[in-house]
Amino acid sequence: MKNCPCGSGKIYSDCCGIFISGQKMPSTPEELMRSRYTAYTQANIDYISRTMKSPAADGFDAHAASAWAKRVKWIKLDVVKTVLNGEKGFVEFRAYFNEKNKKCVIHELSEFHQIEGTWFYVDGRH
Repeated sequence: MKNCPCGSGKIYSDCCGIFISGQKMPSTPEELMRSRYTAYTQANIDYISRTMKSPAADGFDAHAASAWAKRVKWIKLDVVKTVLNGEKGFVEFRAYFNEKNKKCVIHELSEFHQIEGTWFYVDGRH
């Protein structure tokens, strides 16, 4: 049993694994964001696609996302702040990875909307 890549300290099968496998839906924007990060570490672009809506989904290139996710080495995820406001949520995070032997970071404020009881990623500002 291995720890979840999202950095929660939990075992994968008890953390993001239950969402990625479809056993359960994330109940908060932070759970969704962590599971999406974990899916990127696995290059599981099907999960990424299923968990996003417009405008983020507009023009999403699954092939390019898969190629990128496979070529980088994921290091860690830091959740900076989470804000929940009814059916909208925001998660600020930093995702660290190596690409072409260079340490990189994505610093984003992600926006999530709850639609018919399910959370979706809808936008992100870097």
